[in-house]
Amino acid sequence: MKNRLLMCVCVALGAVLGAGAADVVVTGKTGRDIQAAIDQAAAQGGGRVVVPAGEWTTGTLEMRSHVELHLQKGAILKGGTKEADYNRNDVFPENFWSPGEEWSGGHLILGYKVEDVAITGEGVIDGNGPAFFGDCDEDSRWPWYKYGLKLHPTDRTWFRPGPMVAFFRSRNIRLEGVTLANTPAWTCHVRCSDGLTVRNVTIDADRTIANSDGFSIDCTRNVLVEKCTVKTGDDGFAIRASCRQPGHAETNLCENIVIRDCDIWSCCYGIRFGIGTGTITNVVVADTRIHEAAEAGVGFTPAWVEAARNCHILGITVTNCVISDCMRPVGGNQPRGSRLDGIRFLDCTFNTLLPSMLPSDACGVSFARCTRNTIETFKVRHRRGWNERGIRRNKSVFIEGGARGNIAVADCRPRPLGSSGVLLLTFDDRNFADWERALPLFAKYGAHASFFISGDFDSRAVTTSKRLMAAGHTIGLHGRRHENVPEAIAKWGKAGWWDREVATPKRCADVAYVPVRSFAYPNNRHDDATDAHLLTRFERLRAGIPGLRPHDPKGEHVADLKPLLSDERMFFPAKDLPKRRVLGGIILGENYHVDIEEVVACIRRAGARKEVLLFTSHGISPDAKGINMKTEWLERILAEAKAAGLEVLGFDDLP
Repeated sequence: MKNRLLMCVCVALGAVLGAGAADVVVTGKTGRDIQAAIDQAAAQGGGRVVVPAGEWTTGTLEMRSHVELHLQKGAILKGGTKEADYNRNDVFPENFWSPGEEWSGGHLILGYKVEDVAITGEGVIDGNGPAFFGDCDEDSRWPWYKYGLKLHPTDRTWFRPGPMVAFFRSRNIRLEGVTLANTPAWTCHVRCSDGLTVRNVTIDADRTIANSDGFSIDCTRNVLVEKCTVKTGDDGFAIRASCRQPGHAETNLCENIVIRDCDIWSCCYGIRFGIGTGTITNVVVADTRIHEAAEAGVGFTPAWVEAARNCHILGITVTNCVISDCMRPVGGNQPRGSRLDGIRFLDCTFNTLLPSMLPSDACGVSFARCTRNTIETFKVRHRRGWNERGIRRNKSVFIEGGARGNIAVADCRPRPLGSSGVLLLTFDDRNFADWERALPLFAKYGAHASFFISGDFDSRAVTTSKRLMAAGHTIGLHGRRHENVPEAIAKWGKAGWWDREVATPKRCADVAYVPVRSFAYPNNRHDDATDAHLLTRFERLRAGIPGLRPHDPKGEHVADLKPLLSDERMFFPAKDLPKRRVLGGIILGENYHVDIEEVVACIRRAGARKEVLLFTSHGISPDAKGINMKTEWLERILAEAKAAGLEVLGFDDLP
């Protein structure tokens, strides 16, 4: 489907611009001179209008068919501030404006019923957005937008142009290379058109300006946007089906759209689908990075309010995309009368504060082979200044509410709690070289582990911790002197033990921006009193289970030890993880005469019964001795866990 869509888009974009015509070079210094050059090129059958380096202050420039407006490096088209220099609101029947949002129907670059047109070059179209605001009403800085929003000015008569670059009912439009800066409202709006190519374009908006969306694609078909950088104060892309003229939404479907290899910084949605009364269909978003979206990376909003006039959103594929430092990966609403169907997310990575959230009656939405990692905080600004939103829940939730029948989640991480078993692998002390050498093996199986560091949190510990964290693993502490906690607290007191064992390494980790939320008891020695005290300072503790040791197949240990597989203390249901803050297991190593086949049997049981299983070791090496793990054991364990459907998680991945 993707290749067919690309072919369809490319065929529609073969614009021919005045073949053989000589360039028309702008020689004056006003917008009227540029318009005259555009008109001259059109009169001779089309061609290229060249704007050399320099700054032109201009009002509306009207594009003509078969004309390419080429801005050389250093050329700046600067939007003027006089209302009289812009087109009237009623310049053509399909034009629109928003009294409520306080922007007019004026445009800096306007194409109406044109075909085979282009805007190219290394120059800048600067809408001069900040000039239309001045001092603004502080209450208009909405708290859910990343940088707050300026709306109406308080120190002047209101006038603000609308979409800066706009094409209506046109064919074969090309934008390439240019920078679109400081838009006063939407940056680039294309409506009821057929054939749009945008390549290597930069949108650099004043991110405090309201309605400074990037690309607004409305009831337009056969679109390709690639290799663009978009920084906006509102949505990065707004894919709409809202042509208001009778019949336009029905006859001008918003369809056959490809967005690929773009970077999007958004203060609201990175890419938003909706609003309108028509249909949005057959859209592919691929290999794209979305940053800082304060609502969601991808949003579905068939309408802003509950109403009968809603659009249908069908056949959307988002593949191999990364959504980072955002509030949610995916969000939206589904008012009465709208329809979401055939929405697919494939092989995507989400690094967000919260999981995705979709309306309960959405149908045909699916996620496959996607991963969500939780970020700790997300900053927004409102009239009281910067506010840091933090959360310490939903760490192991992929989609809020789970997979609800009509929302399918397949082979994604983290899986809905309780939908699979969990294997916890932990490693202790200072086996830094071993741990780093094992990173490719963990990555091979998509596994995370927890590493509990003893001794001083020095530069070597910091370096290894950051390498492990970058691969998704958890860092915890294991005591500076490795003292048994109950005995040390009895001797030194709670405060004295903390100062001796934890305070200094914890402070060093904090200074190095290494979050430490878990503690592993030295020698697994603990009691109820130490658990209660340490849980006021750590989210989770790792301990042993008294009397639980690996079964000794050689008969060299206590005779009444029974096989681990039949010892119920080894296992508990994965759905109970949120309330289990002290986790115990057994130590694997040569000293314990561990039978790897028994370990494998435990893994298979945990997978079949959706249980939690914890193993501890120290180092990892091919010739491991003592209480270290052989590399071949680790690979066997990871391979068996994958085959059994177990999630292999670090402590920071847990709810």
